[in-house]
Amino acid sequence: MDDNAGLIRVAASESAILNGVAVSPEGRVFSSFPRWMHGPTPCIGEAMPDGSFRTFAIGDWNDWHEGMSVTDHFVNVHSLHTDADNFLWVIDDGAAHHQPYLPGAPKVVKIDLRTNQIVRVYPIDATVAPPKSVLGHMRVLGKHGFITESFHNGIIVLDTDTGATRRILHGLPQTQADTSIVPMIDGREFRRANGQVPQVHMDLLELSNDGRWLYFTSLFGPLLCRIETKHLIDASLSADQLAAHVEEVARIPPCAGVTIDKRGNIYFSAFSENAILVLGADKQLKTLAADPRISFPNECDIGPDDYLYFPASQIHRLAGFHADGKSTVKTPWEVLKIKTVA
Repeated sequence: MDDNAGLIRVAASESAILNGVAVSPEGRVFSSFPRWMHGPTPCIGEAMPDGSFRTFAIGDWNDWHEGMSVTDHFVNVHSLHTDADNFLWVIDDGAAHHQPYLPGAPKVVKIDLRTNQIVRVYPIDATVAPPKSVLGHMRVLGKHGFITESFHNGIIVLDTDTGATRRILHGLPQTQADTSIVPMIDGREFRRANGQVPQVHMDLLELSNDGRWLYFTSLFGPLLCRIETKHLIDASLSADQLAAHVEEVARIPPCAGVTIDKRGNIYFSAFSENAILVLGADKQLKTLAADPRISFPNECDIGPDDYLYFPASQIHRLAGFHADGKSTVKTPWEVLKIKTVA
């Protein structure tokens, strides 16, 4: 299915919400299915040629329910990331139904897509993810993984060789949510059923193509920032020294996804605008596509076909964001794609 906005449906889910997309170097399309609703979830789904999702089955990892082990099951898959070496990285925040994470549940799972087998599980313990932490999104550079933590705010640096972790960039103005921002979506304020506006701190991140820069932002913006990765992996730097290297790049609207193409253009899933935006070398934010089907676009990725893939997650339509407790979701949840700028 496509339309005048250039949107093409890749796959759709009738029964479970999906909130992220990762595309492998071979063009395989994966989505994360968090346990935010009651009912079965595939946790990780792979898009099939017929437009359906197939559960990416790895033993009984997807089959968790309350009372089961949390160390060898996916409790709540928050996001996915594929790297250039054909590994799929699964970020399990361990916090089903938006409740505080279960002790021992937060983890990163590395899967070899050549064999479809788990090669390593990285526990993320309370020394770097204190209670109520929410692991968000991840990027990998060499032996270093960078993971956002959006409740307390900061980045967790993971040594993928040793499993050691450090927490950095905690408490900076650039990594904290701006409490004055109340996003408007489809003509109404984005609030929980209790009237509160979600406060999601450091959440999104992306690497420049040469690996020199790590870009990051909070869920509601309003600033896209960056820092050189050489500073992030330098454990000798103090918090103040590290903070001094943070640069502000551009002002952005509320966004739930960010990615970069091979030409260096940065794309944003702008959920308050039902749009995909792009920031080019001229540092001017432009609209790639705006359409009602782009309903709360979330974590996006660019495939080897040079298309931008993203989910229309409709998060603002879930029951938990309505005072009457009623969902206004219009199924199915779609993964769409659109051609990137030349």
